Amino acid sequence: MLMRSAIAQGLRAARANLRPGLLLWLVATLVVAAYYLPGGARPALESLAAFKQSWGYGFAVVSTALWGGVIPVLLTRLVIRDPGRRPRVVPLKMLFLTAFWGLKGAEVNLLYEWLARSFGSQANASTILCKVAIDQLLYGPLWAVPSLALAYLWMDEDFSLPRVRQALGHQFFQTTALPMLLANWGVWIPTVAAIYALPLGLQLPLQNLVLCLWSLILATMTGKRQPVVTSARD
Repeated sequence: MLMRSAIAQGLRAARANLRPGLLLWLVATLVVAAYYLPGGARPALESLAAFKQSWGYGFAVVSTALWGGVIPVLLTRLVIRDPGRRPRVVPLKMLFLTAFWGLKGAEVNLLYEWLARSFGSQANASTILCKVAIDQLLYGPLWAVPSLALAYLWMDEDFSLPRVRQALGHQFFQTTALPMLLANWGVWIPTVAAIYALPLGLQLPLQNLVLCLWSLILATMTGKRQPVVTSARD
């Protein structure tokens, strides 16, 4: 019964996220089109890819820390005009978010590099499908979503391990992590397909852009008075 309720909750969230998800799919598709279609955008994107590759994991850590942790909170304070709905910027939690997303950036960059070595960098259907399957059916449910859910739970409980243990005792993964996974599949499966259609040097920058937009959309949709904006990645 609990599992059925969790699945139903996740499916409701996926349906609720359909419209913002379509916007993110459109953004990702436009970036892919800008790279492959004739025009002036490809040289700029190739320069970005070369810059990212030259800085390697340093770029991944700094970029994802900014686009996943810092920029969404600051943009939310500008976009949401009602002061009562704006997220409060708590320094300790902002520091935690910055560090957490920096580590996630290194982690995702490692995943992208491993997939490129294992399956190649061709932008064909079979290569993209293999990468999407591993990303969303293995990495996502086995590590990305559980670690994200636990990290945000720890932060939301003011970094209190006893309170985290208490929350975990109430079927946390069935009631929180599983609905989060189902909801994010609806947004991220098409998005990572677009990401893997790009060269390796552009995959993380596009992921960062979508992550920032997704965090901002969640904040404007919920309008909850929270210390920070919560978001999820694959």
